[in-house]
Amino acid sequence: MQERFLDYVLVPSGLLLMGVYHVWLFITILSNPRRTVIGLNAECRQAWVFSIMNDPMKNGVLAVQTIRNNIMASTLLATVAITLCSLISVVVSTTITSPGAASKSTYTSETVFSVKETARVEDSLLRSPLLTDQNQVYNANVA
Repeated sequence: MQERFLDYVLVPSGLLLMGVYHVWLFITILSNPRRTVIGLNAECRQAWVFSIMNDPMKNGVLAVQTIRNNIMASTLLATVAITLCSLISVVVSTTITSPGAASKSTYTSETVFSVKETARVEDSLLRSPLLTDQNQVYNANVA
């Protein structure tokens, strides 16, 4: 009963704290953008765009490569985050707690299979839209 009471108190408290933080962040970005990293990055991107647009013939390839690298980095970070979350959920779901002993993780062939299956499904889901987009770009360039 004690753990259930803690859940009733700590989960809403955590959600409230996260909500208050995001409201504060939103207000701070609107009122004083240089106080946050988000605002500083926005100003730097705006200055970068103006400098690139001054001479588009010279800086056109640089702009395209920079945008491509940003997209690739964000895709990689998203893939790593999804994979880590999935692997953590598999490890947590295979944890056994017995009343007389400390919790221990059991790594059986089922666990290894579920980790491999999760990675395979994530890989296929993440690659299919990317390959489709790349094929469309390639086909448009060839035609």
